[in-house]
Parts: sequence; C-alpha cells; structure tokens
Amino acid sequence: MAPKLNDIDVKLLRVFAAIVEAGGFAAAQAQLNVSPSRISTQIADLEARLGMRLCQRGRVGFGLTDKGRAVYEASQRLFAGLEDFRAEVGAMRGRLVGELQIGVVDNTISNPDSRLDDAIARFRGRDNDVHIVMHIAAPSELERAVLDGRLHAAIGAFHHHAAGLAYERLFVEEQTLYCGRRHPLFARPPEAVTRADVTAAAYAHRGYMAGTKAKRPAAFRPAATAYHMEALAVLVLSGRYIGYLPTHYAAPWVERGQMRPLLPRELAYHSLFEVATRKGTHRTLVVRAFLDDLRRAHRDVPPRDRGSVPPG
Repeated sequence: MAPKLNDIDVKLLRVFAAIVEAGGFAAAQAQLNVSPSRISTQIADLEARLGMRLCQRGRVGFGLTDKGRAVYEASQRLFAGLEDFRAEVGAMRGRLVGELQIGVVDNTISNPDSRLDDAIARFRGRDNDVHIVMHIAAPSELERAVLDGRLHAAIGAFHHHAAGLAYERLFVEEQTLYCGRRHPLFARPPEAVTRADVTAAAYAHRGYMAGTKAKRPAAFRPAATAYHMEALAVLVLSGRYIGYLPTHYAAPWVERGQMRPLLPRELAYHSLFEVATRKGTHRTLVVRAFLDDLRRAHRDVPPRDRGSVPPG
C-alpha cells in the first residue's frame, strides 16, 4: 500500500473486514450487495496494494492467512480511530456525532430490571446525530467483539471476566429451572418432585457456559446444548428436557400452562448483568455519554442479587 492512506484503501479494508466477519465471500455478498466477481476483484486489488496475500479462497473454503489476520486487527483499530476523530470533531461543535455499537444477550427486554431502553431514550434525548447499531449474541461472542473493537459496549451475564475488559454492575436476573407440559415431571405435585428426579432428567445446558468454573446447585445430566434462550425454550417445551430460563422470559409459558418451575426455592439462582468495555482505550464522548445514561437508567433499580450461582 502507498505510504499515503487513500479513500479507496479504507473502502477496500471495509470490504475485507465485512468478509472476515461474515465468514467468507458468499456470506458477505448479501451484506455488501455486490456480485461475487466484484468482491473477488476488490480483495485482489487490496492484496496488490498491500503486497501480501490476505486469505485463502476457493474449493477449500475461506480462511485468513497470518498476515490477513493481522491486517484485519489493524483495520479494526483504524476504523475505531476514524470514528473517534468524527466523534471528537462533533464534540467540538457541541454535538454527539458518530456511531455507537452496542451488544446485548438475547431476551432481556422483558426483565423489568433491565433499563437499556430507558438508557437509549436518555441518550437520544441529547443533542446528537449518532447512529446506534444493536447486536444480539452470546456472552463470550460479545466479549470478543468488545476486545477487538467491533463493539463499544456489551451487556450480559459474564461468568468469567476477560483480562482486557472492564465490567460495571447493572442489574440481576433470576434464573429458574423448568420443564415443559409433556415432561414426566410436569403433572407431579410440587412436593412430589425431588432433587433426585431433577438430576436424573435430561438437561439442556447453555453452550456458552462450557469451560466456566460455575458452582452448580445440582449435578445435572447434560443431554442437549443451546446457545440462545429461544433455542433453550424450544428444548424445554418439547417435554424431553429440563433447563434454566430467565423467570421473566418463561412467565408467559407458565401462565399458559406450557411450563412449570422445578424446585424454585432450592435451585433458582440470580445472574449478575454487567456492561463490559475495553480497558486501556480512549472512550469517545459518544461512548462516555451512553455509559453515563446507562448508569443513570439503572441507578434506581433496587438490588436483588442473592449471589451468582450459574449452572452450566
């Protein structure tokens, strides 16, 4: 690449980043809204300008070279720097300007203690021209996205803190063990369900909890894996598995008689939800303003944390 960074260089780097994040040329085609041949030409142009091969493509599939991975990581820092510049210039004019990338775990909207919507309302009430982009992902995916600069902040229950991230408490979420209407335990009276019955049942666990050193309230028998709450709910509703769901999220199914809690006094627990941001980086005025509004929105939530005891 020429010593002077040109607009075309930045555009090509954005195309390359989109391909990397989509996992390949075909997956990025719809997002970029260009033909496969055009994408291939753009990456070839970028490789020629850089003087190095960035990725493998063809019948063997898509894969980054070591240099390609390094270029992708450098491009993320470049994009963040450009966004920071835009935000700082906007601040000089008395306005919040730029982009705000926020990540959150799925199905928190029905939790009355989650005030993300209030925080966004406060933030948009400021004098700003900020484009907000919301992402839904599993906690580990959110943490990776914050670490590599794709997200400014992420909200979730992070059971093993990453060294490069800073975490701030927001609220807690109750998790209860459930079975579906077709499960053998559903028709039993509450007093007839024992811990032995629960531990003998097929258990659907959260895949993103694998590898965490969590204290489990019972020795469950994992028989299925889900990475999102909706998938976990489907497994529970099938009647073939028991599983933990946020109490607020499961409430509609409980009210309709499609789910019931199992030993809630013994086995329910609370997850601590936090906002994660990257350490050691300059926070733009946009990010600082959003975090301040997020804190203010959660300030009046009464603490109900009874300890975080997340089962896998």
